[in-house]
Amino acid sequence: MRSFVLEEFRFNRRRALDNFSTEVKEAVSEAFNRLLKTEMTFFIGSSEGNKRNGFREREYVLKGVGAIQIRYPLDRKNKFESVIIPKNEQIDLRLKEDLAVLHLSGISTRTMAMISSRILGVEVSATTVSDSLDLISDKALLWLERPLVKNYWALYIDGTNFSVVRRGSSEKEPSLVVVGVDDDNHRSILAIEPGTKDNVKCWEATFNSLIKRGLNSGNIRIGVMDGLPGLENLFSKTFPNSVTQRCWKHALGNAIAKCPKRLESPFKKLAHKVMYAESENDARVAFKNLKDTMETDAERAIRCLEKDLDSLLVHYRFEKSLWRSLRTSNAVERVHKEFKRRTKIMEGLGERTLKCIVAFTALRLEMGWQKDPMNAPHIEQLVEGKRNRIEGAVNALFH
Repeated sequence: MRSFVLEEFRFNRRRALDNFSTEVKEAVSEAFNRLLKTEMTFFIGSSEGNKRNGFREREYVLKGVGAIQIRYPLDRKNKFESVIIPKNEQIDLRLKEDLAVLHLSGISTRTMAMISSRILGVEVSATTVSDSLDLISDKALLWLERPLVKNYWALYIDGTNFSVVRRGSSEKEPSLVVVGVDDDNHRSILAIEPGTKDNVKCWEATFNSLIKRGLNSGNIRIGVMDGLPGLENLFSKTFPNSVTQRCWKHALGNAIAKCPKRLESPFKKLAHKVMYAESENDARVAFKNLKDTMETDAERAIRCLEKDLDSLLVHYRFEKSLWRSLRTSNAVERVHKEFKRRTKIMEGLGERTLKCIVAFTALRLEMGWQKDPMNAPHIEQLVEGKRNRIEGAVNALFH
């Protein structure tokens, strides 16, 4: 490797860096070729009746270096398998992991292929990026079906849809999501399973699966959910020591949809006084005020809230620091939002890719949740340490 003088960098730094990188690649290539040659020498020495049979030149992409030229040695019996560079490996395993992480972080296969030459030092195909997910697909599946060893006392349940590409067309993949809260008030994603959220039978199968994985049904004290007919009864039957909390966000949205347009704003202000009251008694007084003030002008909207009022006020039975979190299903809505944000910018998702992205995104969220309990003050405003969450998710899948 030739010596570089300071003047080369002063005169044209970009060109000097390019030349220096080329020299580094050539030196690394030469070192690898010496290693491969030595490896073949030992192999031939222990292989009776076998001889060298030349070599095959090819390109190998090494993390931190880029593409280098390799002279892969061959033997006459075609039995030589290098442990330094496997025969059919074109890209460093560590670089494949990087491709998988970039893809799972939201960069599509097509975009990744376009920018890979500048970021990774080599141009890779969309197929290579997609295939990199093979490194984690099995681990992703195992994590989504892991045994539940902690004690959970609260469950948030809701459904969502993901777009999945099948046979050239995009279809909606309905999924059920369950977020649990453990004894330390840390949230955790317990289930992401196929199923339609409006189908009670699908929820029954999901609950049964959670129990088989170790969830103690007797420990569950509350379930936060939307108002699917039959779901509250199913939840109470499956978790006999629990109560059900209707989500204020969904309930208020349904009520406002039945309110005359001109009354939406005053109705919402009065409803918020019910929603954010300092006690259950204050909430019932605030609702009576809402009912008396609106009278027959918003009768349908009032009835919509009134029929679920008892369920909407269940959170008052728990300690005050938890009211904000138990009042709505925002915990699981955050999961939906993050999943959709990750998948929206991607041109197409196969079922396998979707499962990996779901697991990776869930792990990222969980890394942040484990730092702060659900009842921490101003939990939504806390900085969650995005980099640490990503690194934690990567380590959980790759190691």
